[in-house]
Amino acid sequence: MNRLSPTRSLLLAAAALASLAMASAAHARSDVHFSIGINAPLPYVVHPAPVYVQPAPVYVHPAPVYVQPRPVYVQPAPVYAYPQPIYYDRPQHWVPPGHRHGHGHGHRGHRGGWGDADRDGVPNRYDRAPHDRHWR
Repeated sequence: MNRLSPTRSLLLAAAALASLAMASAAHARSDVHFSIGINAPLPYVVHPAPVYVQPAPVYVHPAPVYVQPRPVYVQPAPVYAYPQPIYYDRPQHWVPPGHRHGHGHGHRGHRGGWGDADRDGVPNRYDRAPHDRHWR
């Protein structure tokens, strides 16, 4: 319940007394009607137009999915390994200066002997024409 302030209660009492005094005077005539009404203004509330606010987008990263692959077993192909060939170089002999190629020593001057003067692959002693390269 609301409490009335002293000035308001005094004002209401004065209005009631005045209406009682007028009511007795109003009975003198029967065709006069008198009414007192105290109207308080109603609270006026203005609602603004609704505003639609779109919510901010929410980005959610999906949880990472790890799928371990099945192990793969593969039989390796056979490996054939051959040893590297060994090449032997002819032995190096020391030749004194002045006795090297072009000095007539060691080749018998391409005449006779066991050499191959015409370089056809046949030794001179088995060759029909040891000094003719084109004769066969």
